[in-house]
Amino acid sequence: MEDVARSAPQQRAARAAAPRPAPRKAPAPEPAASVDPWDRSDSNDRGGAVTDPDELIRDAKELFAQLQGGDKVAFWGAAVVLMSCFMPWKETAVDGDVLGLMSVGAGAFIMSIILLTAVTVRVKGSFPNVNPVVPWMGQLIVSIVCLIWCVVFIKVSSDTTMVPTPIGNSEMMNSSPSFGVYVAILGSVATLGGTLLGLKGQSSH
Repeated sequence: MEDVARSAPQQRAARAAAPRPAPRKAPAPEPAASVDPWDRSDSNDRGGAVTDPDELIRDAKELFAQLQGGDKVAFWGAAVVLMSCFMPWKETAVDGDVLGLMSVGAGAFIMSIILLTAVTVRVKGSFPNVNPVVPWMGQLIVSIVCLIWCVVFIKVSSDTTMVPTPIGNSEMMNSSPSFGVYVAILGSVATLGGTLLGLKGQSSH
């Protein structure tokens, strides 16, 4: 026991004096591979890919092929309303020609987008769990509101007060509707007629 007690401090001293192993160095990082900033090979994985134009054209062709009867009339009628918003809807003595998109006609622009979306969703069956009556009724209501909107715009934009023209000595009305709103009315009538035609065809089935 005495030998063990005497040898214990010596063993501890020997362990303390023994050289400690040198710490292991971390492996040097591998040089990063040069990345080409113009490389778009993995753009799909990064989620930043742009839709292929050929795919868009193919989808558009499939949609146009599926449009039949009243749907085709309603779709192109809404497209006419949409395009009319980029035409003058009224002419004023102060501002001259005012585009529909820059006036209250912007409401018809929004409704035309809703109509185009409703027809597309219903024809392509994007939401099979939705009752088909819902998009039909939405399309019918929006087409009626769009037609009324255009008629009211004509009434509101008509101001027969005669004022001097900016150039010359003649006079002109203070405000008058322009041809764009009449194009929108034609498109709204076509959309409403196509919707009613489509509903009639659905009821016959």
